[in-house]
Amino acid sequence: MRIDESVAAQALQGWGAAVQALPVADQEQCDWLAVLDGCRLIVEEKFKLDNPEATVKRAHALANGKVHGSSQPITPNNRLSGIVRKAAAQLSSTANVVLHDLRILWFTGMGYDGEARHMQLMATLYGSTKVFQLHDRHLRTCYFFHNSDFYRYRDHLDGAVVAYMTGDHTATVKLCLNPHSPRWKILRDSAFGRNFSNGLIDPVAEEIEGVAFVIDGDVDRRDKTAVIGFLEAKYGLKHMTDMDMTMASAVVRIPRDER
Repeated sequence: MRIDESVAAQALQGWGAAVQALPVADQEQCDWLAVLDGCRLIVEEKFKLDNPEATVKRAHALANGKVHGSSQPITPNNRLSGIVRKAAAQLSSTANVVLHDLRILWFTGMGYDGEARHMQLMATLYGSTKVFQLHDRHLRTCYFFHNSDFYRYRDHLDGAVVAYMTGDHTATVKLCLNPHSPRWKILRDSAFGRNFSNGLIDPVAEEIEGVAFVIDGDVDRRDKTAVIGFLEAKYGLKHMTDMDMTMASAVVRIPRDER
């Protein structure tokens, strides 16, 4: 991949990093080495495009003057988890031969469902969902409620940049810190991390601020009752329940002369 084709490389360069493409002969190596203020970051870049069948259905509906609606569950996703697994392996392989300080996955959701993919990947990395007490219905994020790829690949991923492209070719980006990595604080405080003052996902800080919960005990994530019990005991809560969210959207084509 050339730098001018890469969302990650162009963004990193925009922050002042020196970006070098790593050899592509071995498919098990990652894409980029970025150096900023002496911090060496290796990056595996992944994209997720719209499902071709969904694209055809949407185009057909719009061509016939119909409204096309869709919904995407914002939950851990097995296909996206496969992308994370591949990236973790590539980063681990590269780490054996390239001097570095930190390792990240850079993921960009592309197309109509790009924002939904961006949110699904964060749910996959963190195993997150929304929870609330029945008497007040105030939703909060609960990190590591489900099995999570950040925990699974804690020795390989210090964090992930999760982005999506909008129609005008600008990218919305967030840096997701992996609190299970031994190097997550280094990433947070690095020259790279400082570029995300308005887009940093830090579960530890959110828990301290009281705006999110973190399941950090030895509890079987497949047993929802046990997870809820752990949550209630840790925070002194009662009558907690979880709610996986869905992103719904609808689009219709409007003739130019009717705008």
